[in-house]
Amino acid sequence: MFYKRIVFMLIFTLLFFIPCRQAITFAQNNSRPISQEVSSIAGTFKTENALQAPAGDSVPTIDRGKLVIFSGGKQIGIEDFHLSADCSGESSDELSMGGQTLKFSSQIILDPKTLRARRIILEQGSSLRLVFDVNGSDVRLTGSKEAIGQTDADAVILENNLWYQHFFLVKHFDEQKGGAQQFKAFVPSLMQTFPITIELKGAIGPFPDATPKLTWYEVAAPGELRFEVVTNALGKLVYVGIPSQQADAVRGEYAGSVTQLRAAVSPKVAASTGNTSYDAPPGAAFTSEEVKIDVKGYRLAGTLLLPKDCGGPCPAVVLVTGSGQQTRDEPVPFRGLEQYKPFRQIAEALASQRIAVLRVDDRGVGESTGLETLKAATTSGFADDTRAQVAYLRTRQEIDASRIALVGHSEGGMIAPLVAASDSRIAAIVLLAGPGKPGSEISLYQARQALDALPNMTREEKEQKFAEEREYIKAVREGRDLSKYPAEARLPWVIEWMKYDPIPTIRKVRQPLLILQGTLDQQVSADQAQLLEEAARAAGNKDVTIHLFQGLNHLFLQAQTGAVSEYSSLQTTSISGEVLLTISEWLQSRLHAR
Repeated sequence: MFYKRIVFMLIFTLLFFIPCRQAITFAQNNSRPISQEVSSIAGTFKTENALQAPAGDSVPTIDRGKLVIFSGGKQIGIEDFHLSADCSGESSDELSMGGQTLKFSSQIILDPKTLRARRIILEQGSSLRLVFDVNGSDVRLTGSKEAIGQTDADAVILENNLWYQHFFLVKHFDEQKGGAQQFKAFVPSLMQTFPITIELKGAIGPFPDATPKLTWYEVAAPGELRFEVVTNALGKLVYVGIPSQQADAVRGEYAGSVTQLRAAVSPKVAASTGNTSYDAPPGAAFTSEEVKIDVKGYRLAGTLLLPKDCGGPCPAVVLVTGSGQQTRDEPVPFRGLEQYKPFRQIAEALASQRIAVLRVDDRGVGESTGLETLKAATTSGFADDTRAQVAYLRTRQEIDASRIALVGHSEGGMIAPLVAASDSRIAAIVLLAGPGKPGSEISLYQARQALDALPNMTREEKEQKFAEEREYIKAVREGRDLSKYPAEARLPWVIEWMKYDPIPTIRKVRQPLLILQGTLDQQVSADQAQLLEEAARAAGNKDVTIHLFQGLNHLFLQAQTGAVSEYSSLQTTSISGEVLLTISEWLQSRLHAR
């Protein structure tokens, strides 16, 4: 889903911006013992990046150490941190993902009495240095970029990809008061402030590597974002977990207990994320089977729903997720939408109508492997993953190989036509909010939307940022030197996305085509559905159906404005019944489901 890639050249968001295909999110388990992994990364972590206390420093050190960073259980980095008694902290970080190494450093200075932010410094090599000076509610950004913003005067610092900051975060909690306590959090690199809740969950343990008392806090933020924070009897940071992203960090001394720590904070996580089983519901008209599909050196894991009675080989559908590596239910990472799993709903609705459905964890996430391939991955490369799923279904005797359709959402709505145009045996395709314009135009549209939503920038400042975004996109499209931009903005996925125009591909699609779009979609604008329809018809496709759903957003949920900022306040967590019925009836007709 394109909300994960909205703006590239709002440069203060780029310091630690990693496109979702590269983000610290789901990954694969590593077979090496954790103790070996800790030694491996600690040994290779460059000593010149480690922070040393200044000679003759009069401010006592209250903590110093290394946090070992994991993604999906696989170790990906180290954060070397130093905390001082004057409520300042600093870190040097190194992350390795998909063969790419990202190095950055930070410094946080707080008021020792109030824990209010004074200054935050973020650096990435010699190319980018951002200094945020906070004076009450006023924020001034200097360094590589300049800007003026505002935050809550008492806001807690919660910067992206920094782990040691959670030491200061839980220090705001008043243990005498107890209960769930409300605060505001400020993300400097985004110049954004949002509400959070900190709650003391209690003591956990004991663990072999731990002191008798470990204390567990939970921090809840918008967008289904929860941080599980564990400290020891001395108040030192032991563990930080972000369950929704399958990312966590553990103090090196406690690395041997990381599995137990994850398990100890999991009950609340399981309760908040709902059903994670992919089994068929009791009494369902279909069965559920876990499958593995080998693809060019990696493996896709997924669930195949098989109707119990098709009267012969079943027609089938492959579901194709939107942008960003997502698990098979295509969950949405926004608080309040924890139960919204559109692909589960679609799959079960179709399987109930005697259509088999295959949905998989995207490459490199969930139970699928291939994380190491994502650095070089592109949308056209992900189309090969969909082709592999189709090929797998054609080997199954329960499936009618001549009646296989594709249903793609967002970026999946780009992938489905790519596959169908190259495979005449595909029986039909359904596009849910599929792009109908080049990625460069969509990115500019999303940049404008994002800038217009920022309340603390002048019109002149917004226009300057928009001009920078436009210049970057122009440089990509013209194949110019991109070395002055952060490495994450030069990834093959980004470059292909900016240059790719879906219209030539849709003109090659001869299969029956269903185009669905919400009129309030602010990520892929509704007019793009009509562009796709017109192009397909003009090219000679005789079976094109378009349906615009009034009042639905990019997620096909009822909305007021359709803005991404509205997602966490939506009143429904189920895909529209009208959408499900439209998909189901159309596919039954085109696939001749009995």
